[in-house]
Amino acid sequence: MIKLIISDLDGTLLHDHSTIHDADVAALRQAQESGVAVAFASGRMYPEIQEVARSIKLQVHAISQNGAYAHLADGRQIKADYFPRELQLEIIRHGRSTPYQMLLCAPDYYIIEEDTAHARLLEPRLKAPLKIIPDLTERLGRDILSSKMSFFSEVEALREYLPLVKQQFGDAIDAYIADIDCLDIMPSGISKGVGAHALLEELGLTVDEVVCIGDSFNDLPLFAITPNSYAIASSHPDVQARATHTTPSVAAVVEQVLAGTVSGHRS
Repeated sequence: MIKLIISDLDGTLLHDHSTIHDADVAALRQAQESGVAVAFASGRMYPEIQEVARSIKLQVHAISQNGAYAHLADGRQIKADYFPRELQLEIIRHGRSTPYQMLLCAPDYYIIEEDTAHARLLEPRLKAPLKIIPDLTERLGRDILSSKMSFFSEVEALREYLPLVKQQFGDAIDAYIADIDCLDIMPSGISKGVGAHALLEELGLTVDEVVCIGDSFNDLPLFAITPNSYAIASSHPDVQARATHTTPSVAAVVEQVLAGTVSGHRS
């Protein structure tokens, strides 16, 4: 029996970084009314996940910043991990040599070192404050803690950068294309799957009692924790190949959950 639905946000539940389809909202509300808990797992920050949940009048568990943080629906934090200072400083120096827009993620705000036109273009889709901190490198790891870095550009350029950054930093990081214009870099060992395991342990649930839904490469560790994994049908073929099922929408998965027809066998 499924007791928890974990859904990604951007590209899965959240379309064009802002819109949620009415059918998905209605389905998630029905799931909660039927006693099935809901969690959102996202590269976004916890306050951003809270804002999305409030906008559709749901109280959800949260796995934020690709698993760096996990919070229960009542707001209690059960997990928090951060970049080692020296590693992040090395990545910042490497990032400065590229033409890409670099954003650092603190627990509840975004950071840039200097104001840029590209950053201002990104700002409307951010649901947390964007701060300009010129002395970032002096403060990092002291009064500023960060768990994730994002690089923004055309996706083809980021795909070329991805193997370079992996070669440079090796097993110290995990890096993947997280959105159509975004590459995320995390310390190794932080993922949505790790965050989900922390949540399941806290809730006393098994991997067979959870369904997860996603659309991007940062969702693959989430798919790996349970046989009940669903990739959005419009996602990259390599993402679909790592999920047990494909689905047109979150609502379609919820319908199966409530009907008791979820199967851990590949469809």
